[in-house]
Amino acid sequence: MEILSQLWSLLGLLTVLQNILPTQLLSLLHSLYESLQDLISPYSYFDIPEFNGYCGVDINDLYRHVNLYLNSVSSSATASTCRRFTLSRSKSSNCISFTIAPNHTIHDSFNGHSLTWTHQVDTVQDSLEEKRSFTLKLPKRHRHMLLSPYIQQVTSRAEEFERVSRERRLFTNNGNASYESGWVSVPFRHPSTFETLALEPHLKKQMTEDLKAFASGREFYHRVGRAWKRGYLLHGPPGSGKSSLIAAMANYLCYDVYDLELTKVTDNSELRALLIQTSNRSIIVIEDIDCSLDLTADRMMKATTATATRRKRSSSSGYNKDLGSGNDQLLEESGRVTLSGLLNFTDGLWSCCGEERIIVFTTNHRENVDPALVRCGRMDVHVSLGTCGMHAFKALAMNYLGIEWHSSFDVVESCIRSGGALTPAQIGEILLRNRGNKVDLAMKEVVSAMQARILSTGGTEHLNTSIEHEDMAALTRSPQSVLTVGSPENWDLSPGKTNGKKRKAKFLVRLRSLTKSDSGRRGV
Repeated sequence: MEILSQLWSLLGLLTVLQNILPTQLLSLLHSLYESLQDLISPYSYFDIPEFNGYCGVDINDLYRHVNLYLNSVSSSATASTCRRFTLSRSKSSNCISFTIAPNHTIHDSFNGHSLTWTHQVDTVQDSLEEKRSFTLKLPKRHRHMLLSPYIQQVTSRAEEFERVSRERRLFTNNGNASYESGWVSVPFRHPSTFETLALEPHLKKQMTEDLKAFASGREFYHRVGRAWKRGYLLHGPPGSGKSSLIAAMANYLCYDVYDLELTKVTDNSELRALLIQTSNRSIIVIEDIDCSLDLTADRMMKATTATATRRKRSSSSGYNKDLGSGNDQLLEESGRVTLSGLLNFTDGLWSCCGEERIIVFTTNHRENVDPALVRCGRMDVHVSLGTCGMHAFKALAMNYLGIEWHSSFDVVESCIRSGGALTPAQIGEILLRNRGNKVDLAMKEVVSAMQARILSTGGTEHLNTSIEHEDMAALTRSPQSVLTVGSPENWDLSPGKTNGKKRKAKFLVRLRSLTKSDSGRRGV
């Protein structure tokens, strides 16, 4: 009791002193006490306020990074040291956010040293506002060695966590790029991934490795002096999976997607404005580039103008106007996007106004695309998406029917080798109609569709039974999906074709033998 009474007396004395002593003296005494504590303590403390400056107007980006970093480690063993968290979820995120509860501490480690974060929340006097900050405590002896690399780790992990956890958006241009924003967006929730794509394994590996190298290439692109962007040209027949591949790329990298509709863009200035308004870590898509605009008309118009200019020069010796500027002026006056404007969009000075961007062109007819659009530096990677090979077909069968093997797989492979391959969309539609317990019916329809494709390309002649004994290895494989890097001069042409009638004859004989063997197995 005597000790408690003495404590109460001391508290009363301190209260009296606070009321008697001047405020300036109390502040000085408090500063001296903190200085003495810092001198004795083996730790250094660093405050990271929520807002910068005295007025607290500008948001402190480091505070946001620390919050994201602690959120990323909240599910690990490090978070077990904190007794209370605050849970929240915003509209723009699919994940639950963990935040250290006010005035609670969480422990962390870095390079063998123990560090702690404390979430300080103080109420402003005579106000409902709160003053938030994070306080980092680390060993004073090693603070110069730990502080800078640890903050760099916090920032990098926070950016990665924000990229993965935030909700991705799908944008399209609304024709009002001259106003505040020329884009409108909806949540991007396309389920396509590289695991579900009907692609050959080697192409999947090449694509994922190339995308991973690009996403982690900040220092490389800065070191070599190139804009941090990459171009992909996806070409192939309708239904070959170009749009699904774009969605898989976006989901793999966690990027936003900007679907640019060129027919809504009035001129080159609006095209540049749309580019400026795109965000970093995004994929800019122009589908059916050969059909969006008649870009080849630019060259035809320039050729016509050049002919007229030469005639005018021959009739008037005083005419010395620059040909190129005349062409550009004529095209600009027509009020549309020109080939020159699109080239500057993909690889000009304006293309470096952002970082970590991927530009994707798609087309059904590669030969119709202007070579200037797809040269090296603009479209760095050319992906040929064709009909399904056997690996791609097995992936579709697993996705739709849940089977890894079927007795008809050998027949399907023979059809593919004989030129009866179908696109992923065609096969997917057949399997979708017969999903569930209709596996045999689905496989029968696929085989029938492949046979019809073979027969539709030409009739068959009289079959010679000796063909059955010929080397089946001579059959050429169906067009496979191919990834190439380089300019149009290095494009691989389609595989050489053998005599179609001979291939069909081999296929029908092979199909007959497989059918007989299958019926024999069933009879047994």
